[in-house]
Order: sequence, then C-alpha cells, then structure tokens
Amino acid sequence: MNLRLLIIFAFTTFNIIAQSPDEMIFMQKMKIKKSATKAQTALAIAKSFIGQPYKAGTLDAQPVEQLVCNLRDFDCWTFVESVTAMALTKFDENQSYDKFNNYLKNLRYRKGEINGYGSRIHYFKEWMIQTEDYNITQDMTPLIGGEEINKTINFMTSHRNLYSKLLDNKAFAEVEKSQKTINTYDFFYIPKEKVAKVESEIQDGDIIGITSTVPGLDFNHEGFAIKQNGRIHLLHASYDLKKVMITTEPLADYLNRIKKHSGITVLRLL
Repeated sequence: MNLRLLIIFAFTTFNIIAQSPDEMIFMQKMKIKKSATKAQTALAIAKSFIGQPYKAGTLDAQPVEQLVCNLRDFDCWTFVESVTAMALTKFDENQSYDKFNNYLKNLRYRKGEINGYGSRIHYFKEWMIQTEDYNITQDMTPLIGGEEINKTINFMTSHRNLYSKLLDNKAFAEVEKSQKTINTYDFFYIPKEKVAKVESEIQDGDIIGITSTVPGLDFNHEGFAIKQNGRIHLLHASYDLKKVMITTEPLADYLNRIKKHSGITVLRLL
C-alpha cells in the first residue's frame, strides 16, 4: 500500500477529525462527572475554568453576526452562558460539540435565530426572560424576598455612540424593540444590604445577576453562587483581576464594596 492510500485508510478507519481548540476544551469538560442537578454540574464545570483569562468584546470581533464559541477566555456573560450551555449538553443524550453550539445559539439569540447584531440578546434581563420561557431556569428572586424595581431599561439606545454596531438603523430598531419588551416584565431584585440575610436561600450553582445603579442599565455583572466556609461567594470572570476566579470575600461584602452594584437576582437551572 502506497503512502497516499495508507493516509486515506488511517483517516477512514479511525475516523480522525481535526478539532478546533474550543472543541478540544469542550470534549475535556464533557469528561467532568455529571452531578445530581444541572446547577451542581454547571458549578463543577465553572470551577474547572478557574484561572482562565478575562477578555471583553469577543462576540463583536466579526464583521457579520455569527455564533462565536470561545472557551479560552471570557467576559462575565460569555462565561455564564458557555458554562450553562455545557451543563445542558451534559444532561442531553447527544453530548456532541454541535449540540453544545445549538444550546449556545438558543441561549444567546432571541428565539435562537441569528439575524444580525439586533437578534442577539444584549440585556441580561431578556436572557433571564427567555431562559424561563424555555424552562431552562426559574427566577427565584421574588420567592426569596426580592423587591420589585421600577426602572426603565434603555441604556444601549440612550448611549448609541458606545456601540458601533448600533449605527446600523436595523440593529438599533431591533434593540429598541427588545427594550420595550423587557420593560413590560416585572423586575425583582434583592437589595445588596439584604443579601447576607437570604444567603441560606441561595444554592451552589445558582446564576447570580448583579443589578445596576446606572440609569437605563439592568445588570453590571454575572456569575455563579458558590458556598465557602458557610458563606455565599461569587465564581465569575473578573474584569478587575482579568481571570476566572472566586471572590475572596463573601458576595454580600463584594457588593457593598462596589458603588454601582445595587443588589442581585437569583436564577436557578431546572
């Protein structure tokens, strides 16, 4: 058998397929033992990323909107989203990379359809709404002492100059429409001065959204709840320390240290 035929035989016999770095990372994470719940599984996967670098703007690098899978570095939202998609895949009969990407698309885009920048979910509140509609999560906030916020969400369209892709009128109109939809929903949060009192109601692996004092903005930050020494901490992609890490101080203390943080919402994977 000549060399060319030998190579063809090797590829067809052993089904050797070139994998991207992200697919190889995904395959490694699928080896993590599945826990009893999706939340516990998500937390185990999230912990395995501790030390990975923080990087902002990874979803906006392409000139044309497309699904971006980056498991090498994260911002706070892509970290939560990627880990959630992996946990969902872990509980699926089909644990393929394609299935993971499908979950990622359905989490990231309105109704799971990619049609330009405006079709992407840009407010975490809308992400919460869609995941609840899909029976992926439940907003626990109003059940554990949350208070209603009377706040109009319009930061992106009010600060169009900060978002280069909003120069496109179609994208601007779609984001404006999404803001109007978000503002028809109730919005509950737990004020940061009351977070310590409700820690017993927060479970490992709950998704924590940190609400904002900035006018027009719903959330500043996201991460996962993790209990250490009897207190709830935050496992997150940290902008300040530029890596995935667990806060050194309890979540309540972390919130009180940062003026623009007003409180939290608690979202539980089902």
